[in-house]
This record gives sequence, C-alpha cells and structure tokens, in this order.
Amino acid sequence: MTIVSGAVTGGRPTDHARRLAANSMYLKGKNFLGAALLLRRNGGYEYVVLHLMCQGVEVTLKALLLLKNYKRYEPKLKKYGHHLLPLAKDVFAEFQLRPMRPALKAELQALSSLYAKHLLRYGTLHDIFVDGNLIASSLVLRRVAAGVRLAERELRREKGLRRPENQEMIENSIGP
Repeated sequence: MTIVSGAVTGGRPTDHARRLAANSMYLKGKNFLGAALLLRRNGGYEYVVLHLMCQGVEVTLKALLLLKNYKRYEPKLKKYGHHLLPLAKDVFAEFQLRPMRPALKAELQALSSLYAKHLLRYGTLHDIFVDGNLIASSLVLRRVAAGVRLAERELRREKGLRRPENQEMIENSIGP
C-alpha cells in the first residue's frame, strides 16, 4: 500500500486540482445521502438520518456550485453556513431549474432551521418533545435524488467525475 501525504503552501490550485476537489466534495455529499438512506431503511435513529441527509444536501449542493464555477463560488460557500434554503435557491438559479413548489420550500426551510441550529446533531430538549419520525423529509429527499440523477448524467457526459467502487450501491440507495 502506498501512502501519499503533502501540504499545499502558498500558490494557487490549478483548474484540474479545483475540479478534483469539487468531485471529491460531490462524492462525499452523495455518500452522506446514501448513509442516511441506509440508516433509515435499517431502523437508524431518525435524528441521525435527518442530520446526514441535510449534511448530504449541503455538501452536494455546494459541490455542484463548485463544479459549475469553482472560482466564482468557492469564496461564497462560507456565507451559506448550514442554511440550506438560500443555498438551494442559488443552485436552482445557477442551473436554471424550476423554482421550488411551496410544499418543498416549506419542508426544506424546516429541515434547514433544525440543521443550522444543530438540533439534529446534538441531544437537546427538542429530542424529547419532537419525534424525529414526524419531521417531514420525503419531498426534499425525492428532489435531491432527482437532482443527483441529473447531475450524474451531466458529469458522465463531461467525463470529469470518477466513479467510486461503491457508486452502484449509492445510486441504488438513493433510488429513482
């Protein structure tokens, strides 16, 4: 086994390096989504499922912006924080997608609020009073799955995304 380690000091990454970093981020986001679905299907604690799903949405959407225009979006990523709704709106605008329907927007806003306040990650009184299984997520999950499928087609067409060994398992977990 070969282990490569290094540090970047000074200088700027090449366009190729930026593309590789954005690809890596995209794959991480998809894996967070896949982990959320696997946990949900196997009786995982719903707060953890929702946290992983939101983390997957955040990382995937940010990666899509980077893949579209790394130099333009990289400096803007921190302004989104963990707020999913403004991030999603910018992705929809950048990729010229139809605006979110009110029900989807409301569901994403509710999840975003919980996620941004770290209420899905850490144990709080919220856990006692709100059953995680009652927090809606199906509309967001379906829209994200559709977005991932669309992104996959585009990225394969560009031939710029490497396909990890577990890709088929992830795609099957996200489903149609």
